[in-house]
Amino acid sequence: MSNYRIETINFEDLENQMTIPTYQRPLVWSKSQKAAFIDNISRGFPFGSLLLYKYDNAEQYSLIDGQQRFSTLREYQRHPEEYFPIESNSAKQIDSLMALSGAAQQSEDARTKLRNQFISAIKEMLHLHATKRNLPGSYLAQQIKEIYPACSDGHMLEIVDIQVELITALDKYVNLSTLQIPCVFFTGDKSELPEVFANVNLGGRKLTKYQVFAAQWNRYQVQLSPEPYSDDILERTISRYEALTEDRDGLEIEDFSAEEMRRERIVTLPEFCHALGELVISRCRACWPDKAAEQDDTVDTIGYNTLAIVFGLRPQEIAGKKEGPQGLPDVFANAGFEDSPTATEHLVKCMLAEYDEINGRFAKFLKKPGSKEAYETSKSSGQLQFLSFFAALWFARYGAIRSTDFESLPDYKKKGYNETTRNLFRCFILDMLTNQWKGSGDSRLGNYIDGTLSYATSAAFSRAKLEIATQSYLDSIENNESINVDPIAKTLLTVLASCNPQAYSESAYDIEHLISRETLRNKTSGQYAYKTYKLPGGNLGNIAYLSSAENRAKGSTTLPASKGELFTFNGEREFVYNGQDLRDADLDLKNGNPAAAKKFLHERAQIMLDKLVEILAKD
Repeated sequence: MSNYRIETINFEDLENQMTIPTYQRPLVWSKSQKAAFIDNISRGFPFGSLLLYKYDNAEQYSLIDGQQRFSTLREYQRHPEEYFPIESNSAKQIDSLMALSGAAQQSEDARTKLRNQFISAIKEMLHLHATKRNLPGSYLAQQIKEIYPACSDGHMLEIVDIQVELITALDKYVNLSTLQIPCVFFTGDKSELPEVFANVNLGGRKLTKYQVFAAQWNRYQVQLSPEPYSDDILERTISRYEALTEDRDGLEIEDFSAEEMRRERIVTLPEFCHALGELVISRCRACWPDKAAEQDDTVDTIGYNTLAIVFGLRPQEIAGKKEGPQGLPDVFANAGFEDSPTATEHLVKCMLAEYDEINGRFAKFLKKPGSKEAYETSKSSGQLQFLSFFAALWFARYGAIRSTDFESLPDYKKKGYNETTRNLFRCFILDMLTNQWKGSGDSRLGNYIDGTLSYATSAAFSRAKLEIATQSYLDSIENNESINVDPIAKTLLTVLASCNPQAYSESAYDIEHLISRETLRNKTSGQYAYKTYKLPGGNLGNIAYLSSAENRAKGSTTLPASKGELFTFNGEREFVYNGQDLRDADLDLKNGNPAAAKKFLHERAQIMLDKLVEILAKD
């Protein structure tokens, strides 16, 4: 027996009876995809159905699947001019406007300008027709007269007729008042809706596991206190839904009312996790780039896993098992947090304190030189690695909590916490150089949660390990042809610069090439020099932080026969102890001899890596 029925419903009858459950995703269709969808409808082609569900005693349908299609139709309803191909469908009317107004008699440049202005006026007229009642029949004629005052009043009635023709053409293109929408109504139990939502998307854009969690856990609630962190969680949730509502062109999101949320101060567990992820990112500027907060999957990964970690749940255990261990919702509720706003506030405060500790360690080493507070985060945004840092600190201080009255463990600082904090950044660099997190994903994070791995032992970090890793890294880049700056190299360079701040007195610095990009791109045997000679031109041995003044000095020099200086900058600061070596490397490479360039790049990288070992080993 099937758990659905199929009906066809008129668009205008359906549009005011539609809500989107809170677990639906933000819009993901591109403008070209939306245009193709509308074009298909205009040609009478079939299009996908909407999947709907009507809850008991509900007045509106819940849209389970088909958000992209329905939202695009709503967008067309409000802005048909953005989809209606005016120049191809209404070329005759445009030509008539040009002729009747007299604009066709102008010079070619003037005609082109006037034609574009007339098309803009048509678009505005079509938009007003779609969104306002009783559009004046002379609207277009008045606009044409304003654009081109020389237009004869004797042709106004003919332009009125053209307005009617254009509106008729638009209504024939896609007539939403008669458009029939194929709808599939799910008639099974509402508890099955999350699974239905996940399954109907199997053939489209894949849902993340966190989007499925959001659908499955929508009934789990968290009561928030009026205290600062809880208030931040609440306001972030409200702001997210307000932004989604705006993106969906006013389409209502089910059960969302900003006023009601502020009054009741209740969010669902998925909303809590997402807002927690945003809050962590906002406080860890040295760990994640600002744009990370705009990436839902990153935010969810941080938020869901952070909360799971405090209860000792590995990533593979967050969902729980029907006949096995409890998942995050039940563990959270059983610990008493679901209905304990004060305890929830305290929990968030404690979690953020550990992230503040991590961020402080990273800010020390990843601040870019200059007066602006900016950090090098191109290689420091691996969510799972940073979650492992949080896990290590949390378990050293609190262990896996089971109730709301958790507190710090006795002598936790002496029992691994201090050593862990000391090793965090060291291990970040070591793991980065050795690709420890590549492909290991959830399983490696799980090892830090269950204690199999630790950052508090000599197995985690030693000077010997770092020396081996830096040498291996140097060997790996030796013949790695490149010109674009490598993210690992940028990170290492920033660490070195951050440990010598007094040498950077200007307000801003940028990473630049020492052997110039122009020289590296010099053609040899039909291809760029850096490719021909396999030079790591974008790697550690060839990059430096230069101020705008230093970079201008660099750019102004073309190495003429006068043997002028290549750069004007602090060579010792940038590990260039003999300017002649750099000059020879650049000049010889231009002349087809790569030996000096290879020697310079290797020796400078070695010096920098040796300095890096010295800094981190004594930290």
